[in-house]
Amino acid sequence: MPKAQSCESIDRLEEINILQQYKDIVDQSTIVSKSDLTGKITFVNDKFCKISGYTKEELIGQQHSAIRDPDMPKSVFKDMWDTIQNKEVWTGQIKNRRKDGGSYYVDATICPILDKNGDIIEYIGLRNDITGIINPKKQLLDAIKMMTRPFLVIIKIENFTSLEHLYSKEIIERLLMLLESQITHYLPHGFVFDKVFNLDNGEFAFLKQMKTDDSSATQKELQLKLFQRNVKQTDFTVGEYDIDISILISFSTIKEDIYDNVKLGLEVAKETQRDIVFANGLKKKAKENAVKNSKIIKMIQTAIEKNKIISYFQPIINNKTMEIEKYESLVRLIDEDDKVISPFFFLDIAKEGRYYNKITHIVIENSFAALEYTDKEISINLSALDIEDLETRNKLISLVTASMHNTHRIVFELLEDEHVKDFEVVKDFISLVKTFGVQIAIDDFGAGVSNFERLLDYQPDILKIDACLIKNIETDQYSRDVVETIQAFATKQRIKTVAEFVSNEGILEIIKDIEIDYSQGFLLGKPEPLKV
Repeated sequence: MPKAQSCESIDRLEEINILQQYKDIVDQSTIVSKSDLTGKITFVNDKFCKISGYTKEELIGQQHSAIRDPDMPKSVFKDMWDTIQNKEVWTGQIKNRRKDGGSYYVDATICPILDKNGDIIEYIGLRNDITGIINPKKQLLDAIKMMTRPFLVIIKIENFTSLEHLYSKEIIERLLMLLESQITHYLPHGFVFDKVFNLDNGEFAFLKQMKTDDSSATQKELQLKLFQRNVKQTDFTVGEYDIDISILISFSTIKEDIYDNVKLGLEVAKETQRDIVFANGLKKKAKENAVKNSKIIKMIQTAIEKNKIISYFQPIINNKTMEIEKYESLVRLIDEDDKVISPFFFLDIAKEGRYYNKITHIVIENSFAALEYTDKEISINLSALDIEDLETRNKLISLVTASMHNTHRIVFELLEDEHVKDFEVVKDFISLVKTFGVQIAIDDFGAGVSNFERLLDYQPDILKIDACLIKNIETDQYSRDVVETIQAFATKQRIKTVAEFVSNEGILEIIKDIEIDYSQGFLLGKPEPLKV
């Protein structure tokens, strides 16, 4: 019997030794705590103290709520408590708060410990730190919440989509990892941020708490421009490739809506072709614009329903006879107060909604109808967006073929448009209507970069010289030289010319002297309903 007891003791010691090794392994890899039946902490391991920032003495005897982040819904902890009190294991992700106010995320398993009678004697919690794999945006927003005066910068690789098409997914991932680790090296000396957040899609965020004596927004912008230049001048080496990148920058210094403001700033930078945007207040402005735009949309909708989208006609004068030879058809909206609204105030908004095509069709119908009330030519403005739309294109062709006796008095005035999706459709339409005798005019000639290219493609009958050149022609010799060059070219090609924005007698005399064929402007006649 003594020998048997000795063997049993040895086996027990071996079990204890193995259990201690298990405990050591768990302690090294897992965040561990224990609590009593009321939820008070009775034990924490070193990893718990390291990630929370608290000492064991500060934690033991406290409720676990001492480390819970207030963002976590109370329903999560109610579910946890109901589960473990029912002698079941609870698992889930929890966001906790460190002693310094920062947040961390854990994947938690909470187990009730039972005695031999099956009664709960305590609870043990095992957690793994998953902060590193939580969405970086969520981490960024959590960090912003903890700051009283955050300074947020988000940069975007300007040509990121092109890079994704040019290089393999592996190369792009390695480039983003390289940038995440090195991008702050290109910041000016002393311009330091607490952390970099890789937001994916070629975007990175920098965040820090501002001091009371921090530099002004203007100084920050100068420093960020220097950072931008440093990045631009660097070739980032990934494997065998040296990759050149440029970045757009948006930044804000006001906590309210700071993330939304900075993201909107990147959109503004892209839309306005700016490389850096100070984004304070952009969300508020966007909300105000949204309210304003919704009112405009409602005004457009009402005008369409009540047949208050109308056409005004501005005369175009023959500079030799000083007689009206043409009218340009221009859209107007009559609001509920019978006020005449210029397209400047509603047409771009209509393009964002579903009303633009309806307005276009009304204007086209009004313009063709006007042919029956005058023997002058009628000029109708068309964009590539109009021509590319199948319904609008078919409507135009139908009206042209139904007005064969008037086609020589129809002018389609093609507006400058850089967003042509299907250029062949536009060219084919122009070729078709020209066979019916319809004339083609190019609007705003002399502005933009594609004018002479459009001449080759459209073979126009008329050039309307851009108003910016005409309105300055009295005082700006360069404008006059450009207009004279256009006129000389047009004369040689037997293309008629129209000077827009003729606003005084001095401009008119110069236009006549240059021998431009037609003039249009408030001096000669404002847009108004066609007199019948």
